[in-house]
Amino acid sequence: MDILPVAVFLAVSLTILTDCNAYLSEAAIKKTQKMLKSVCSKKFPVSDETLTKVKEGEFPDDNDNLKVNSKGFIEKKLFKDKMTMLAPPNILEILIPPIEECTEKDQDELCQSAFNLFKCMYGVDPKCLDYLPV
Repeated sequence: MDILPVAVFLAVSLTILTDCNAYLSEAAIKKTQKMLKSVCSKKFPVSDETLTKVKEGEFPDDNDNLKVNSKGFIEKKLFKDKMTMLAPPNILEILIPPIEECTEKDQDELCQSAFNLFKCMYGVDPKCLDYLPV
């Protein structure tokens, strides 16, 4: 699957949603989450077993592909803006506190920082990983 049509679709969707103050439903967020996970995991595969363990709070420090897949969420403003445009208020209540507390903590090495972000967010509210491409 070519990434360009998907990116164009998401950009157009975000523009429309922003202009009409609409939000994605939880089901739509989960569908987008699966699509993003699918696209990212083609280049840097992470097993379903590993992702299941992450959602249970087990973060393997030796999985470089997991770290690379995590790095797209490291920049707080961009991450927060994306979630604010996409997620309805009830989901934002879950996502915003971990984003505020955990982003930009350590920027030395981007992939490790992204991995640490997900670990920290899980520590603040494990439910937040339900709405991220993990």
